[in-house]
Amino acid sequence: MRRRRGLPIFWQTLLLVLASLMVAQAVSIGLFLSLRLPRPDYNGMADVADALRGVRDTEQRDGSFRVQFSRTAPVANEYMATDPAFTQMLASRLNVPVTRVRFFFERGPRDGSPLIRRETVDGSPRRKREPLFFDTVRAGVAVPGGWRVVETTARPPIGTWQKRSALWFGLSAFLLLPFVWFFARRLTRPIRRFADAADRMGADPHAPRIEQEGPAELRVAAQAINQMQDRMGRHVAERTAMIGAIAHDLRTPLARVAFRIEGAPDAIREKVQSDIEQMRAMIAATIGFVRDGTEREDRKLVALDAVLSELVAEEREMGRAVSLTVHTAVQVEADWLSIHRLVQNLVDNGVRHGGAVEILLMQVEEEAVVTVSDRGPGLPEAMLARVFEPFERGDTSRNLQTGGTGLGLTIARSIAQRHGGTLTLRNRSGGGLEARFVMPAL
Repeated sequence: MRRRRGLPIFWQTLLLVLASLMVAQAVSIGLFLSLRLPRPDYNGMADVADALRGVRDTEQRDGSFRVQFSRTAPVANEYMATDPAFTQMLASRLNVPVTRVRFFFERGPRDGSPLIRRETVDGSPRRKREPLFFDTVRAGVAVPGGWRVVETTARPPIGTWQKRSALWFGLSAFLLLPFVWFFARRLTRPIRRFADAADRMGADPHAPRIEQEGPAELRVAAQAINQMQDRMGRHVAERTAMIGAIAHDLRTPLARVAFRIEGAPDAIREKVQSDIEQMRAMIAATIGFVRDGTEREDRKLVALDAVLSELVAEEREMGRAVSLTVHTAVQVEADWLSIHRLVQNLVDNGVRHGGAVEILLMQVEEEAVVTVSDRGPGLPEAMLARVFEPFERGDTSRNLQTGGTGLGLTIARSIAQRHGGTLTLRNRSGGGLEARFVMPAL
């Protein structure tokens, strides 16, 4: 058996997490190195003076000033304050008398006062010891005919730097997505194969053994399930042999009873012979049920329409009212005899209880669907699932000619499950029963 070893799930998960972290860190470092940090969200006195003179470099800060002309001097609102020292400083920078300058500011983040720059950042001596204003600033200078007023405009909640950062993080997620997808698929592929193989083994004892591949944990589990499959196979074989021996032993006394009643009165002889025939039929049905699924099936490409056509022809030769409608010719991978037996049991059940039987073959998406319908009395809703149990009969009659042995539907469902399909029953509108067999199509 082919064995493909792989790292344990623990190590694969650890490598996935570490690799994801490394990619995320690489993207973060690239973000840090490629994007300029946002400029501080403040304005200095030199910025205000430049704005009043009309020479402010708008690229110097993210924020900007709104400039307007007013007939009257600007005034402070209820949130603003003024400071004569700052007004004097602004007047000095503008080279105008202090009486021609107005300056108001909102309180800063520290103790309600603006920050004082202790050293220069851009190399300009004029900015040293300069106050920094973090909130709204309103200033004005007298000009001929009125006042030139500037005020800081509201900054957008999401600036350029935030947008670029969001773009980088989105890019990192995009880069990580195929990487994580690849590792997740690689990690879950052997688990999915293992689950599918275990499911097939549960439906068909003769399904191929599970390959011991993938992580160490799955190889151990596959080995355990293969051993369990072997034990189940031996158990079923022993059970079949035991029941076969019992059935063989029962035939001998039944033959003696049948021989000894030959001389009995006709009324007694006929009743006893009827009982013997019923016992023989029940023994044969039980042996068939026990052996069902223990023999290996010959799976190959099968045309369902051909199987159904042959079965209908055989039924009509026996005088049964069985019809076939083929909507789509469907091919499946199946054992020809098993499929024939499945449909035969459904037809027998329909003829026994409904007289005429209608068979329909069609394909729905990737599934082959066979329905076997009759116009009999149907079944109570509570019985639709129970009749699949061994020896459970919808007809309470003890006569084998009317009630059967109670194993036909059980065997049919077992065959359907071994082929990866389902078999269900439902009552038809207007009376009758419909059996629906569904299995994968090719």
